[in-house]
Amino acid sequence: MIPIPSSDETRETLRAHLESLLRDTAHGTPLDPAAAEAVSSAIAHYLADQRLSPPLPDDYLHLLIYRALRTLNQNDAARAWAAAHLPGIDVPVFDPDVWPGPVPLLVWQLFASRLVRPARTVTAEGRILWTLDFRRLRKEQAGWLEITLLPGLRALLEQLAPAWDDSSGAGLLGLRGLYAAGFAPTPRRRRKIQSHSAYAPLDASAIRTFCLRVLAHLQAARGWKHSPEVLYLDFPSQT
Repeated sequence: MIPIPSSDETRETLRAHLESLLRDTAHGTPLDPAAAEAVSSAIAHYLADQRLSPPLPDDYLHLLIYRALRTLNQNDAARAWAAAHLPGIDVPVFDPDVWPGPVPLLVWQLFASRLVRPARTVTAEGRILWTLDFRRLRKEQAGWLEITLLPGLRALLEQLAPAWDDSSGAGLLGLRGLYAAGFAPTPRRRRKIQSHSAYAPLDASAIRTFCLRVLAHLQAARGWKHSPEVLYLDFPSQT
C-alpha cells in the first residue's frame, strides 16, 4: 500500500506506483511503454473521477490494471498479470466482457470480502442468474446491515444493471445463505417458536424487498420492460 502524499502529489505518486507495479511484472510478458503509460493514465484519471486518493489497496489496483490491459487488447499481458497478482480472485466476473461498467472501490470491497459475491451463470431459458451469497457474514456484523450492507448492495445492483439491459430487465437475482447468516428463521423440530439471529434487525423478506425496490427503480431509470426476479436459492436445514 502506498503512503499518503500531499494533494499536489497525489496523481503523480499514484502514476509512479502503477508504473512500478507494471515494471515488476513486465519481465514475464513485456509491455509496450505506450501501453503502460495508457494504463497508468487511465487508472489515475478513473480514481480521480471517483474522488479516491492513496492509500489504496494494491489488490484493487491490480484488478484495475487487469481491466485496463484487457480494454487495450493486451490480452497476453492481462493473463500474465492475473496469474501473478489475482490468484483466487474471480477475475472473469470483473472481465470487461462480463462486467463492462466501472468497478467502484465499494463494490470491489464487497467482492473481496466475499460478504456479497455474485456468480454468473446462464439458465436454461438463457437468462442471466446472479447469486448474492450472504454466508460469509458473521452474526455480529448483521446489526450494521442497514448502514453498511444496504448502501453497498444498492451500489452493487446498480453496477449489475448492464447485465440485464440486453434482455430489457428480464433476468434472475438469487439470494443465497440468508438462513446461514441468520436473516431467516430456521424451523426446529419439537419447537413451535421460530426466531432469526438476535443480531439482525432485518430478515430475509426485508433483504428481498430492498432488492426488489432497487430493481424497480433501475427498471424505470433504464427503460426496461421487465424487472429481474428475486429468488431464494436455499432452504432452511431441519435440526
